[in-house]
Amino acid sequence: MIQKKVIDAIYKKCGKRPASPDELDIPLLFEKLPEETMIEVDGNDIVIGSIDPSSPFYRIPVNHIHAILEFEEAIAIVLHSSILFLSKENGSLHVHLRELKQSFMEKLRNALPG
Repeated sequence: MIQKKVIDAIYKKCGKRPASPDELDIPLLFEKLPEETMIEVDGNDIVIGSIDPSSPFYRIPVNHIHAILEFEEAIAIVLHSSILFLSKENGSLHVHLRELKQSFMEKLRNALPG
């Protein structure tokens, strides 16, 4: 799978959404992923039909996507705080959730004894 260094670089490189959803490589989802993934565009959303409809990643608003990237074994959908890796082989989904950084006050509170 994708290493932490690469994931960190993706978040850094894709920190902002594109000016227009037209700049996203949406056709990549249809060209490189197997039919089992059941990707479809529904209005302004991308729906991943192969996952449970109760999942927060089942329906993704296109205007929330920062980038769609191709890797050797997966297609990545980059969001603000997560990256969805969809396998090119079988369409399985792996999610990387970005670790939330502590605020200065939280760091201070954690540094003080009990």
